[in-house]
Amino acid sequence: MGNHRIFESDDLDQTRDHIARTYCPHHLSISNRSERLSAWLNHKRLSQVGVGTMTYGAEVAISGVEDQDFLLLMLPFRGAADIGLGKQSVQCSPGKAAVASTVELDRMRWSQDCSQFVVQISVPAIERHLMLMTGRATREPIRFAPEMELVADRASWWSYVSLLLDELSGTDGGQRARASIAQLEALLIVKLLEAQPSNYLEELQPQSCRIAPQHVRRVERFIADNVDRSITLEELVEVSGVSARALFDGFRRFRGQSPMAYLRSIRFDRVRKDLQRAEPGETVTSIACRWGFYQFGRFAGQYRQIYGELPSETLRMNG
Repeated sequence: MGNHRIFESDDLDQTRDHIARTYCPHHLSISNRSERLSAWLNHKRLSQVGVGTMTYGAEVAISGVEDQDFLLLMLPFRGAADIGLGKQSVQCSPGKAAVASTVELDRMRWSQDCSQFVVQISVPAIERHLMLMTGRATREPIRFAPEMELVADRASWWSYVSLLLDELSGTDGGQRARASIAQLEALLIVKLLEAQPSNYLEELQPQSCRIAPQHVRRVERFIADNVDRSITLEELVEVSGVSARALFDGFRRFRGQSPMAYLRSIRFDRVRKDLQRAEPGETVTSIACRWGFYQFGRFAGQYRQIYGELPSETLRMNG
């Protein structure tokens, strides 16, 4: 995220003020007076999500965090942090993240060598997706388990964060790129609701069903007819004629993936077919862009995972 670096400083007041404007007001102090800050922040705020990396370069204590109605997910890639939420605390390290709403977050201590991924998600956006997925209004504020061990689905969630960072690094800001990023924002929220335990976990679990529902096939037909344009989760729910929860249940049970992941798999299939029958002069880049893939390094890696060869190799075999 080097192209999104917005701040570097060794001054305590300046650092506190910049971080406060990016996230929320707080108190900041250096724990060891012999140390000096060497802080930096890379951050990009989108419509529902903010993503970034940051460090203080010294052992610091943070308190007096002001509620700004968003969720913070913090994962060190170096060092460690102690995240306090009332009577609870989470010891963060590579492999264990903290999940904290600003309502609960009241103190933090970062080690001198601590550098973290920080994901910021609007609570109203989370609640909107929750209502889509359950088909009903929220009965109480959502509360996530404060620890996130990087195993199974929770490890996969951070791969979506990496995918979003890659898209941001490679995007030119065009309309199709913005649509792709918006879809990844929504996917990040949906996958968080699916992966991280919360007080709504039971309602988000799929119910057993023996017969494949018609709405799954209806959405598949819609995707097939519109795969060459931007498609949102809200559109798929509307086309399905059922709640987002029922739609997700059907796709998980009968397709083994979410509707948006299914859409992505169809686009990979279209790319492969176009590479196999490409006209002279067509390139991997032009074909990938045709189907909504703009971060080419990430695209090539995912393509190879699926098909066992690079897209350039598929194109060469056609020639």
